[in-house]
Amino acid sequence: MFERDLEKELKKWKDSPIRKVLILRGARQVGKTSVVRKFGEENFEQLVEINLEQKEQREWFDGVQSVTDFSTRVELFLKKRLIDRQTLLFIDEVQESPNILELLRFFAEHRPGLHVIVAGSLLEAKMEGKWSVPVGRVEYMYLYPLTFFEYLTARGESPWRNYAETLKIGEHIIGGETLKKLFLEYMLVGGLPEAVAGSVDGLGMNVVKEIQERVQSAYRDDIGNYAREAEKKYLELVMTMAPKLAGGLFKYENMGESGYRGREIGEAVDTVEKIMLLTQVKSINTTTIPIFSKPKRAKKMIWLDIGLVNLANTSHETLFKGSYQGRLMEQIVGQTLVAGGVRKKTDVYYWSRNRDVGSAEVDFVIQHGGRLVAMEVKSGETREMKSLFSMMKEGGKGIMPMRISWAGWGMETYHYDKHSYEILSLPFYLLERWVEWAG
Repeated sequence: MFERDLEKELKKWKDSPIRKVLILRGARQVGKTSVVRKFGEENFEQLVEINLEQKEQREWFDGVQSVTDFSTRVELFLKKRLIDRQTLLFIDEVQESPNILELLRFFAEHRPGLHVIVAGSLLEAKMEGKWSVPVGRVEYMYLYPLTFFEYLTARGESPWRNYAETLKIGEHIIGGETLKKLFLEYMLVGGLPEAVAGSVDGLGMNVVKEIQERVQSAYRDDIGNYAREAEKKYLELVMTMAPKLAGGLFKYENMGESGYRGREIGEAVDTVEKIMLLTQVKSINTTTIPIFSKPKRAKKMIWLDIGLVNLANTSHETLFKGSYQGRLMEQIVGQTLVAGGVRKKTDVYYWSRNRDVGSAEVDFVIQHGGRLVAMEVKSGETREMKSLFSMMKEGGKGIMPMRISWAGWGMETYHYDKHSYEILSLPFYLLERWVEWAG
């Protein structure tokens, strides 16, 4: 069972004096159940687990009327007593019972000493319109596939992780080629726990690929669990095309030469985003805060996991060649940025100037405090960044610019159009540390 960075946040939640019921969100197969079990076993005297996908358990608990009634049913069915500050109650696949979802709001009032975590992979898609979130009564955390740093720990490369996490800005990198090699390996395997386990156990890439194919098939099979019959063909198209479009711009209309209208595809993409299999990176055209996106412009597609993207697009032998390499690197950067939102989802955008004033596009933009962090992704050797310079010229000191590539580490000075620009150059394998330098 892998160590996940989320466990540090779970420990803070456990000890918080203002703790509420925790809803853990994440796509299927990212390790939600495993991380909660590990956390419960290591930090509580007792773990009580209920899985509402199991028919017998769902039928037993679905008719619950109150927190007291729920506790009684636990004692009768599981032969366990819920003890404040000693028990972690874990309710998995909670979207299967609207009644229990409604009950969550009352745990804070009637059992404030009881630690409660619930998880649901299809929560927002399946419960849309059927459940109102008990605002102020629950809190959220999000789990994604393993990041590169987590992959290093899982692979037994903790010394390399510690080194990468403690490097000072501009400091000479010892073993940069080794870190690059490990990062490229991570991009092949991806961050799905089962695929990582297969790689760590030395089962080989063929077995890892079989695992990835099984997971991707399971995602497609899930469509029947939350979609109406009339929606399925649109969702099936999105599930097929989205990994192939990852890292690049896309439009709803006629996706994949399907001939389908933009409205139906847009709704399907939104649904798949709700179950956290993809992220739509929307366009902005200003450098002011707060950010307002341009909904009618093309979006950038970020799929859940880089390993699944590779599986859908190409053979491993041609993985880092040709034009695909650029989209691949934008996928891994976008995926890493999204995965940084443990307590709150990270809103990721790209900047694109209005065409009537010229063409310019910056790959990723995030609002961080009172500034915009602008990231230009470079998969090759080029150092040309005209778009980034254009954005900086418009935004001035309100822009924190970064160049994400294989080369460079530290602050670099660029001269363009009679101006000088200070830009942070960051290797792909150190991307997770971007927040430290964002100011």
